[in-house]
Amino acid sequence: MRKGHFRVVVGGQDVTSRFVPLLISLSITKSGTEATHSATFTLDDKDATVRFPKTGTPVSIELGWEGGAMRRFEGEVDTCDWSLDRGSGSVLTVTARSASLKGKVKQPTDRHWERTTLGRVLEDAAGDAGLSIKVHSSLAGRQLEYEAQDNESFFAFADRLAREHGATFAIKGSQAGFVPRNQGVSATGQPLPTIVITRGMVISASGLTPATDRPRFKKKKGRWYDLHRARQVIEEVETGDDVEPEDVLRFMQPDATAAQTRADSDRIDGARQKGAGSITIEGEPTAEPEGTAIIQLRAGVDGSYTIASITDTLDRGSGYTTQISLGNPQGSAGTDSR
Repeated sequence: MRKGHFRVVVGGQDVTSRFVPLLISLSITKSGTEATHSATFTLDDKDATVRFPKTGTPVSIELGWEGGAMRRFEGEVDTCDWSLDRGSGSVLTVTARSASLKGKVKQPTDRHWERTTLGRVLEDAAGDAGLSIKVHSSLAGRQLEYEAQDNESFFAFADRLAREHGATFAIKGSQAGFVPRNQGVSATGQPLPTIVITRGMVISASGLTPATDRPRFKKKKGRWYDLHRARQVIEEVETGDDVEPEDVLRFMQPDATAAQTRADSDRIDGARQKGAGSITIEGEPTAEPEGTAIIQLRAGVDGSYTIASITDTLDRGSGYTTQISLGNPQGSAGTDSR
């Protein structure tokens, strides 16, 4: 029988053996919509034997199966919470994040660029914040007539650019990544792992909705104002959905390229929202946000989905599990051909 395994290093000291009798739960969360990954460990603090950690203390965690694959987390302490009640007693909860919030990543900055690429803009902004960044090749070369970091922190600026360009943005330590959404690739262009989920692996599944019509539009339309022709111009992007309505984006863009890019980003987001669901399975440390999950549970639900987020958890009650949030259904998802 497989056994869950963990290792925790705090401030350069391996505290695993001290945590074994105290650990209530340990979790690592990674999401395609959050710039930082997080880890949380909850400890039985009845004797107050654990030193209250300082924020900024380095944390390294391994979580997986004994003798098997491991999910690794590197970050630093962000918050420490202590609670006490008659039912659960004294509990210490420590949360760490993959990026430091003591650096310049949250400092508002004013800067602008003209006639350059998205990759250059992100590299310059990341450098100002003390980071380096890898931008996927399909995004790095995009031409921008004008872009401004208008009193925005690097966190906020990169997150906005990710929404506008159909991308996912994340920071690990001093390295950031910027990759296209729904493509199943890393910032270096390597494919992310694909996992297959069968009925025997599932602990619970909820809200598995492989098809919904609300986010479906025939076209996405971005708008910009042509000063030379003194009129509004619309740039269209086909979604591939066999429906009647067309979606005109609310905000005007500065030029044709920006309007086309924003419409395509909305198409990508719409694809993600066409289906959703959450599945908890036996621990799967290879699952990654933006990777692919192939569901094999029943006709109508079976198909390929993009992983939106994962949470690996090891606790006293249920052992080692992985909760996976899904979106972007493809293939046979939503079709029962029987």
